[in-house]
Amino acid sequence: MQIDELDVEDIRSGQPPLNDELLTRMTLGRELWLERVREYYLANYIASGGSKVKVLVGSQGSGKTHLVRCIQQDAKTLGYETVYLSARDYDDYRLNNLPSLYRAIVQQIDKEKLVRGLCCSVAQQLGYEADKYDGTDLFLHILIEDTELPRNEAIRQIKKAAVQVFREVDFGPSFTAFAYRVINNRMIDAKEKDIHLALKWLNGNKLERHEKQDLLLFEQLQRVNARYWLNSLIRILKIAGMTGLVVAIDDLEVMTERSKETGRFIYSPNAIKDVCELFRQLIDDAELLNDFLLLLAGRREMIEDEKRGFVSYDALWMRLQTGLVQKKFNPLADMVDIDAHLEVNGQDFPDRVQTHLRQILTEMGVELQYQEFPDLSQHSNLRARVIEVGTMILKVG
Repeated sequence: MQIDELDVEDIRSGQPPLNDELLTRMTLGRELWLERVREYYLANYIASGGSKVKVLVGSQGSGKTHLVRCIQQDAKTLGYETVYLSARDYDDYRLNNLPSLYRAIVQQIDKEKLVRGLCCSVAQQLGYEADKYDGTDLFLHILIEDTELPRNEAIRQIKKAAVQVFREVDFGPSFTAFAYRVINNRMIDAKEKDIHLALKWLNGNKLERHEKQDLLLFEQLQRVNARYWLNSLIRILKIAGMTGLVVAIDDLEVMTERSKETGRFIYSPNAIKDVCELFRQLIDDAELLNDFLLLLAGRREMIEDEKRGFVSYDALWMRLQTGLVQKKFNPLADMVDIDAHLEVNGQDFPDRVQTHLRQILTEMGVELQYQEFPDLSQHSNLRARVIEVGTMILKVG
């Protein structure tokens, strides 16, 4: 394993690295909660068609983002599509309604992987596994060469296989039209421009009138159909070979904060109500969605602020408050107290993390040298220990 300067920057700032292998190796205490999430939810409940909303709440530097990243990494290894959103990126998207959330999710999804997966599913129906056809280009000529079928008959066989793949999936006429359009334009006609337009529609963007007519994609993403679109998206991902969808929304304490530039609150009271209502809907709709895990994470003020936190919105708070009744860490609770999780790991946990991180960096050939540390009093003990290791790094590999 190798690390680069971006990994070093993450460690120096006390943040979890994006390097999956480094994240795995530096993570301690998985057995207390992460393994249960992996085995009970990711490997079984969600993979079997279930849906769940989990809330992670804790103090600054308690390890919330690290744990979220670990869950997403576990999900990737189990075949899930994963999306990570920060509520601080409010210039890119506002998480105040389901259409906005849907667009933010689709923006991160690997859409080429989705297209290839759909094509591979149809090809498998005809007896072609991924080693014979990987969905990246035209399939028609392969089928004609192997079977010596006339061109029109080969096209009919591909379309018949597509019908067999999609006929029992309940995602309505629009997503059905999208799926058939992808198959037709990748496997038969090689019209990548039309695939691009179909993906534009999938993103929730408006098509021109002639584009709608050409693709038969007339439905538009709106508030009234956004949950249906999200559920249909997940079903499309499933057909494309993915286990399900895991979405994480981090840094939700931003709802309670003021802009450093203007001094005004970043989220207006109405925006906060909209965000809370969105989460209330997703919790209530959990039984209607399938193969979906939503992680909401932030500092304690996202819950406890009486004017701007979840507690200020009764309809949401009524669905969450039982998660904070337990004083001890409860690995099965829907609202996970990360401070309690850190406490259960033991008072020496930050020191163990530091020692372990130094060891694995040394094994990777990273040069470390003791030097004077900056003032880290404003950071948690756990984050400070990680930053100290980052400060010691002299040279990578």
